[in-house]
Amino acid sequence: MKKLISLLLAVIMAVMLVSCDSTKDQDDDPPKVKVELSRGTIDGDVYKNEYLDFEFTKPESWVYSTDEEIASLLNLSVDTILGDKFKDALNTNPSLYDMMVVDSLTSTNISVGYENLSKTFSSNITEKQYVESLKKQLENVSDMTVVFPDTLEKAMLGNTEFSKAVCTTTVYNTTMNQIYYLRKVDGYMAYVIVTIPNGYTIAQIEAMFK
Repeated sequence: MKKLISLLLAVIMAVMLVSCDSTKDQDDDPPKVKVELSRGTIDGDVYKNEYLDFEFTKPESWVYSTDEEIASLLNLSVDTILGDKFKDALNTNPSLYDMMVVDSLTSTNISVGYENLSKTFSSNITEKQYVESLKKQLENVSDMTVVFPDTLEKAMLGNTEFSKAVCTTTVYNTTMNQIYYLRKVDGYMAYVIVTIPNGYTIAQIEAMFK
């Protein structure tokens, strides 16, 4: 249930705001060093996630949530989600946000986070099975309807391939597109949740990732 609440925060944020309104040969590349899970970093407009191997550059009207705001949403202290402590926090708080950003003009927002599958499901669960479980849980949420696709697509965010579910979500008579990008890695389900009430296409959002 905590996983569900954590995932739904992205939807709730959007609804509240709306209502208020030179290449070298690959063989020459050195082998990649395995990166351990840790919080991404924000430098100016750019959020960099080394673990998932992508960068996101926000447009001018977009605003990143502060560490304090993210910690408050998760009901945690700031120091428990910083740096290397983030991975440890996933042992006691199985679903955590890494980054949240929202467009002040359209209320479009993006959340990046992880779920520790050993604490919630099973390390053997697939992205498709994860979506099916999420679908069943959301069916029991009042005043909210989510239409999931029959099949998952594949999409690249930066250098990483994700499974992609494009959904239509209606909350309190407000309808929006919501896209779940999922990738199982090291026993975690990494998720990027994009909520688009209006103003952007999915292609425009994906182009913000490098």
